[in-house]
Order: sequence, then C-alpha cells, then structure tokens
Amino acid sequence: MARRPVHGIPALALIVVLRAAASEPPTIAEPDPGSELLAEIKPQNFVYVAPTRRDRIGRVMAPVFVNGVGPFAFLVDTGASTSVVGPRLAARLKLEPSAERTRLLRGITGSERVPTVAIQSLTAGEIMLSARDLPMVEPRVFADADGIFGADAFAQGCLFVNFGEKRVAILDHSCPRVSEHWEVMKAQLRFGGLAVVRARVGNVRVSAIIDTGAERSLGNRALLVAAKLQKKVADPDSKTQVAAATSQLVPGNIVRSPPLRMGGIEIAHMQIVFGDFEVFEMWDVGDEPAIVVGMDVLGTTSAMMLDFARQEMRILPVSTGDSVSMKLRAPASRIP
Repeated sequence: MARRPVHGIPALALIVVLRAAASEPPTIAEPDPGSELLAEIKPQNFVYVAPTRRDRIGRVMAPVFVNGVGPFAFLVDTGASTSVVGPRLAARLKLEPSAERTRLLRGITGSERVPTVAIQSLTAGEIMLSARDLPMVEPRVFADADGIFGADAFAQGCLFVNFGEKRVAILDHSCPRVSEHWEVMKAQLRFGGLAVVRARVGNVRVSAIIDTGAERSLGNRALLVAAKLQKKVADPDSKTQVAAATSQLVPGNIVRSPPLRMGGIEIAHMQIVFGDFEVFEMWDVGDEPAIVVGMDVLGTTSAMMLDFARQEMRILPVSTGDSVSMKLRAPASRIP
C-alpha cells in the first residue's frame, strides 16, 4: 500500500514540562484492562501500529523514521499542531538549522522564533509527512525523545493509545466501534487541530483542551477565580515553575481541585497547575474558565481514542486508588 502524505498545519508545537517545587506528580496507573473491554480493532485497519512507552515524565512515545533513518523516539503530542525535531536528531542526520527560515513557536509560556531544518520525509508506517521545514526546539522540552509527532501527522483520522498493552496506533479514517464500557464525548477541533471537550471542574463549566504532550493539567486564572480556589495559591508549598517549548519559565501553583467531569466520567484526586499562561490568551479563552488536560489524567486511563474525523473523544476508564482516579458516573434515572 502506498504511503499517504499528510499536509502540515501552519501553527507550531505545544508541549509542557513541569518543574515541581514541592509536589510530586500522581502515580501513573499500569492497568490490565482485559481484552473484552477494548475496541474490536483489526490490525489491517491501522495505518500505523507500534509498541509505545512512557517517557520519564509519563508522556506517550512512538518510533518514527526521518529521511528513511530510524526509528527515533517521538512524543505523540495532541497539543502540537505541527511536528518538530530536536538538536540531537538534527546533528545525527547532519541537518543544518536555518537562521533565515525561522518560524514563530507559540507555546504554553510564551512565543519566540526558532530555526528550522529541512527534512525530506517524516514516516510512521504508511503515514508520511512530505518534504518541509520543521521547527527545531531545545532538548529541555523533550525529556528522552528526539522529536514531537504532532497533529499534522494524525489529524485526519484516529489516534488510539492503549496504555494497558503499551501500544499506539493511527488510523487513516474514523475510529472503530467500541463497547459500552467506553465513554464517548464530542470534541471540537479548534486552535489549529486541538481537541476541546466540554467539561466541569466542580460546578464550573470549562473548555478542556486534550494534550498528551503535557505532563500536568493546567488551569487559567478565570478557572481559579470561578472555582474559588484563590486561597490555596497563597500556600508557599504550592509554588512551582512551568517550562514549555519556548525559553520562558512561568511561575505557577499546584492546587488540589474539585473533581473534573467530562461526559459521564468523573476524575477525582487531581491537581491543577494555575498560572498566567500565554497560551490561554492565544486560544482566546483567557477570560473564560479553561483547562489543559494533561497526562496526569489521560495516563491513568486503560485506553483513549481521539477521532479527528468524527470529532469525538473516547475513554476507557480505570480506578487508580489514592492518586488521580477516574470512574463512570451513573446516568440519571428516568423512572419517577
């Protein structure tokens, strides 16, 4: 089968690294969900099926070939609207960064211009990005990865991550059917291909941006005020710093929040990092409650799907004890 080219999206990568001062991230669950609960997916339906692993801060990584060489370890980042490469990969492939062909990188904490490198192809199975200039970002945001596999690679079909079996797969069409154990919710594609679902933090309605590249879930000031959590940020032990794809460090506060509810799922025992993050203004949600849902939540599921064709998000939940926990809420009864 011929490789299918996927055209890039103009916006650049978004990725977060949290440097915590006094709080450790919650334990990431390693569930054994049982095959009977997973979607009935046939391998021949996948454009890309490969083993995955978590990097040292809990994000999803997958093998990718650049210019036919590899595989390299790339972060699978639904918060990145374009793929990017790191200096280590560029040096190995002798890709010369261009100071003339720079691109504006807009991340969680700020914006800056970065050099680009010219690649001939970025390939994962039958998914291929054709010749283009990709931004090159510093390794502070990569952890153990060589690059970022962004929405320009999978935004036309389905992203499926099975945390229990440690596999990631990309379809060139809509996601397959799932059992009743899965929670299915609508997801708008906004901000250059990011998936946004309607949610609540306690009783506060929020826009929830799904970001597999974020270590922690982030909240804006509007959510902090609406959820009446201002007193908690006065605790000096809550202070932290957030680093992203750009060079800026932004101070933040780690705060225990009310449960997050997305569709029929309730997520308890979670913490949100609040701060003045430029990205919320860029997304035009600075004045309304909003949250970036990171891997501290997504990584505790048994499996998740993002169906970009149908604009749906699907989650197979699992309980994780005293850390972040996720459960299906009982539907309201219609019997009087």
